[in-house]
Amino acid sequence: MKTGNRILCLVIALGTAGAAHADPSKAPTENVYACVSISEDSARLACFDAAVAELRTKEQSGQIQTIDVAQIKEIEKEAFGFSMPSLPALFNRSSSSAQAAPNAESIEEITAAVKSARIQGVTGRAIVVLENGQTWEQIDTTKLNAMNLRKATQASVRKAALGSFMMKVDGSKAFRVKRVS
Repeated sequence: MKTGNRILCLVIALGTAGAAHADPSKAPTENVYACVSISEDSARLACFDAAVAELRTKEQSGQIQTIDVAQIKEIEKEAFGFSMPSLPALFNRSSSSAQAAPNAESIEEITAAVKSARIQGVTGRAIVVLENGQTWEQIDTTKLNAMNLRKATQASVRKAALGSFMMKVDGSKAFRVKRVS
């Protein structure tokens, strides 16, 4: 991956010994960027050396992690369907600042292979397990064909009104679902 295309997201890991003293409003890269304003070459180089050494130490100790855009998108796909209001803020994806990630659109729909699908005997509602590990449960009263559901190969889930989600299995009619795992 080209350096220009890679976005570094440094996240202060909660629960580490050094993080207790960290200023949450200060980005881990702030000390590196501060070196740019030093006019004397040797002092600027010394500043960069110290700032990079501090970043390396924090990364090696687990206080921060480096994550690229592809990893962020994968995390967002895996979390799709869960109510996680802090996730966009964690990755600076909904910020209007100049440091916000480019192409920071949120995921509106996922499509995945179906691992298993069935109708629950007690409720008569569908349970669909996707190959990516997500489990979705039907929450509306749409009648589904149990035989077709069991043979399902692909499902798509999209965001709907008021924070709800709609699922289509092999192009069937959509039904309202919630993510259970």
